[in-house]
Amino acid sequence: MRESKTRSDVHLPDKDNHTSPDARVEMTFRLGDQLYAIEHTGIEPFDRFMEHQNRASALFVPLEAAATTALANVLQPSVVIEMHLPIDGLLGRKMSEVHTIRSALVSWAVSKAPTLKARKYADYRRWQTEQPDGVPFSVSLVRFNGIPNVPGRFQLKHFVSGSEQERALRLQRACEKKFPKLAIWQQSKIARTILVLEENDVQLTNVDVVADAFLSIARERHDVPDETYMVSTHAPSWRAWPLLVNGRDYFDLAADNRRVEFEIDMKTPYPALAST
Repeated sequence: MRESKTRSDVHLPDKDNHTSPDARVEMTFRLGDQLYAIEHTGIEPFDRFMEHQNRASALFVPLEAAATTALANVLQPSVVIEMHLPIDGLLGRKMSEVHTIRSALVSWAVSKAPTLKARKYADYRRWQTEQPDGVPFSVSLVRFNGIPNVPGRFQLKHFVSGSEQERALRLQRACEKKFPKLAIWQQSKIARTILVLEENDVQLTNVDVVADAFLSIARERHDVPDETYMVSTHAPSWRAWPLLVNGRDYFDLAADNRRVEFEIDMKTPYPALAST
């Protein structure tokens, strides 16, 4: 859409045994006369993230449901109560132990909630963390009041010790693996190169922290792709943000435009791409 061109000459070098392994990017294509090479990788915020995602429904959904029922008298309209717990707190445990811990957390929440001082929504300053009886890790409970048009609800949020350092290490590995492949196309094939960083984590990841970590890595390298984007796939509507395009980073672009993200709508192709 940006180039007002129709995509053509699509190839998948990653599956082509005739292409050197060092240059096997995921896709090449043309927009008009310009050749493009694109690579993609997922960015997990910490070790065992996928295990957490795969087991979230079994580990955490029952806790949210039980706490919501137990706190029904407190969860009046415009009231939100959040429980913050370590994201790996229930991982690697037998289900019998998980059930015991969840029951202890619900009992603690019921006793703690009436004593909480109400906060304005998203005010996370100076909240207290404690370790309830029967729970092998520390948690916190926060109450927000006065949120317009929001029914009362209970929700879980997770935290990870040292998560930003872990994120930086993962991005470092991704850049070390993907940059050189794209650089081959950039230098010898006269291709414009694109790197897509995919995230599907609503709890710990946002474009600001990814951009900050990515840019600190990219500034130290000489094989940076022409365009790098973060794509969020945790919701039905995928969204993309430019992290570094033609030397301009996300923060520069955001300063010029209030909204720099765009939607990737697979159901409604742009007219310029409809024929492909």
